[in-house]
Amino acid sequence: MTEKIDIRVAKILELDRIVINKGKADNIDEHMEFLIYDEGEEIIDPVSGKSLGLLENPKGIFKVMHIQENVSILLSKTKRPNKMFAGLNMYSDIDIERDLLKSIKIGDKVKITNQTL
Repeated sequence: MTEKIDIRVAKILELDRIVINKGKADNIDEHMEFLIYDEGEEIIDPVSGKSLGLLENPKGIFKVMHIQENVSILLSKTKRPNKMFAGLNMYSDIDIERDLLKSIKIGDKVKITNQTL
């Protein structure tokens, strides 16, 4: 899969499960991982003045849970709270990651972060 395909969030099932608009017909396989993101501002090189492209604002990393012909269900790889320590009320980055997952919207861009051989 060398050409770039336009992968988007098609549906949000739960906070940590989403559907993308690509499946078996698009060579999606169970070993792929995906970054959900939106595009931010253009970054300019302070030395050359040239555009370095648009900043990608990450919203979450996902792995394949289920593949159909034209869609796939992805599961978040975001850390989940351990119920054993829930009563300790310890600060962690779990809340930040949960907020990022909550920011995912239908139509958000998705890209493959690894390629299978």
